[in-house]
Amino acid sequence: MGFFSELKRRNVFRVAGVYAVVGWLLVQVSASIEEAIGLPAWFDGLVVALLAIGFPIALIFAWAFELTADGIKRTVDVPTGESITGNTGNKLDLVLVLALFVFAGAILAPKFLSSGASSLLGGASAVAAEPSIAVLPFADLSPDNNQEYFADGISEELLNVLAKVDGMKVAGRTSSFAFKGRNEDLREIGRVLDVAHILEGSVRSQGDRVRVTAQLIQVSDGFHLWSETYDGDLRDIFAVQDDIAAQILMAMKTQLKVDATPDLAPVSRADVTAYGLFLEARDLIYTRSPANMERALELLNSAIEIDPNYAPAYAARAKAVTLLSDRPGSYGTLPAKESLERAEKDVEQALLLDPALSDAYAVQGLINSDTGRPDFAVSSLRRAIELNPNSLDARNWLALALANDGRLRDVAAQLKELVEIDPLYGPGVNNAVTYSVDIGDLEGARRVAQRYLDISNDPGGRSTIEMILLNVIENKFAESIKLRENMPEDQTNSLVDSSLRFAYHGLGIDEEYEGPAKTQAVFRPWDKFRRGYYDAAVTMAREAVADNPEYYGAHTVYIEVLSEAKRDRELADYFAREYDSKLEDYATKLRPGVNADLPPYLELALAMRTVGNQEVYSAALQRFRYGLDIYRAGGDASFGRDLDEAGYWAVMGDSDKTIRFIEAAKDKRSVLRIGEFTKRVYEPLREDPRFLELRDANLELINKERKILGYKPLTTAYYDIEYPVAPTSG
Repeated sequence: MGFFSELKRRNVFRVAGVYAVVGWLLVQVSASIEEAIGLPAWFDGLVVALLAIGFPIALIFAWAFELTADGIKRTVDVPTGESITGNTGNKLDLVLVLALFVFAGAILAPKFLSSGASSLLGGASAVAAEPSIAVLPFADLSPDNNQEYFADGISEELLNVLAKVDGMKVAGRTSSFAFKGRNEDLREIGRVLDVAHILEGSVRSQGDRVRVTAQLIQVSDGFHLWSETYDGDLRDIFAVQDDIAAQILMAMKTQLKVDATPDLAPVSRADVTAYGLFLEARDLIYTRSPANMERALELLNSAIEIDPNYAPAYAARAKAVTLLSDRPGSYGTLPAKESLERAEKDVEQALLLDPALSDAYAVQGLINSDTGRPDFAVSSLRRAIELNPNSLDARNWLALALANDGRLRDVAAQLKELVEIDPLYGPGVNNAVTYSVDIGDLEGARRVAQRYLDISNDPGGRSTIEMILLNVIENKFAESIKLRENMPEDQTNSLVDSSLRFAYHGLGIDEEYEGPAKTQAVFRPWDKFRRGYYDAAVTMAREAVADNPEYYGAHTVYIEVLSEAKRDRELADYFAREYDSKLEDYATKLRPGVNADLPPYLELALAMRTVGNQEVYSAALQRFRYGLDIYRAGGDASFGRDLDEAGYWAVMGDSDKTIRFIEAAKDKRSVLRIGEFTKRVYEPLREDPRFLELRDANLELINKERKILGYKPLTTAYYDIEYPVAPTSG
């Protein structure tokens, strides 16, 4: 009998087949339980090694020994006529067939079942037509739990890579990372984020080695479409990130049938310690909390000191400094001029070190908006998005840059796209709600706000949205004030206080407002003014300008108070001194950055008409009309723009149009701020029955709000302002 025939008779080939298939199944089980129960990273490797060592031993055993009715005997001791290797072979064939069946099922079942599920679930098949994915934060399974930021860095790098794939919808970073540490059903996460697939994984370090496991899951049925494990050197985590990103991208191309061939730029290299500080700071900046961003600045300063050539740290520091300024829409108290100068230097350094850094272009765009260069802002922000389509900040700031040109329909469309990508990105949600209201889409604004409230677990973000809903959409000033009174301090921010300020202002209780000191300084003059202390109001407003020379709000209030108090000569002198009598300077300095309010041209026009400067009077009115028309053409249908129209026509002497636009504003807002009816521009209408009827109806609504808060009702005497009465005490 030949050698190969003898191998066959002794079932050596059958044993080899059974061993290989069963061994493969054991490797899969070991990998699964390693992740599930936290075994060391080398456990599944040990299993593979033991199986490899055991393979030749099993073959030798099959050759040298035979299973008989009397037990195991050496093959040479079993007479040929008594051998039962044929029966044993039949049993091994059955085991092999069953093992192969299990093997095939493990490989093919997810694909088969997911295909079947797609055909049964209309929604799933519709999603599959447009591949979509969310990248969840990778879990840190290291023994010392010291690789969290590295795990986050890998997740975000993969998210940014996938966002560059044509035809792939990728959930935004804020929404994906909102599920960090939350053990929720992946199908529910997919529903919330509106994606068909989820990429999740883990990071585990052991000494200088790191193991990264990634798996692609289909949301519709929870099946694992693909999984892989990558090993690398922790001392070169950037090479590990590059390698994992490239391999996962190829897997996506196969599994999701997309053209996954973007130009992958290597991850920016840095000292590992500096990189860790940068990642921690970046997470803090995402929160938009002033205290967190202050801490982020400290971390970034340390990172730059450790590695002065790490470009992303400079861009992140520029972002934090800009967001901590007192510019409109920011969150801090740093003087805008100082913060912008610091940020510009950091952006310049970041782009010098890395000319293709998306974050640097994004902050550059924000700075350009703040310094009155909208065209440059749009160019920088579009470049940022081109380099990183998942740059949420760039998308948000691009929308706001478009708002500077009055293109509110484009702004709303841009923000709608943004919140579809990332429904939990707070700044985008805030702006999407506000600008939807401005273009008259109240239902759209409510939908965006309600979706955020339904899925967000961020108390501060929820408070902000609730405040915007009450003040901007529902016109419930009293409820917003009560909400703030019951709100923990760590849930407040500048947007909450800014919204609240108008609630106090609207109900005529300015003296009760206890917001930031700077805001109070430029707001309290109105309290003095309404109580008849005109000299005191002007003095306070003048002091606010002296104390906050770079804060545009201080100058705006000063101009408005001077105009209302009929200090026209003082206003004209201020215009000549502060703006060199140039309307260009007046417009730029009073509108530094994203702000839907027109500069106070009407107040300036009234003063110039009084002092006899007909040229500036006409020019100011023309600029106001031009700005108003730009906003109208861009889709602005807000009550605020209606009030601008009413003021313009009041100055022009057309009482019919004035009344018509006040009525339009009231139809949209229901409750107008009480001070709207005391404005100087309406002085010629104070005997007009139509104006008085609107005023008194609004006062009735104001008093209902005041009653909720326990304030006495106001009478029409509140409106009995005689100019220029100027008591000096108070």
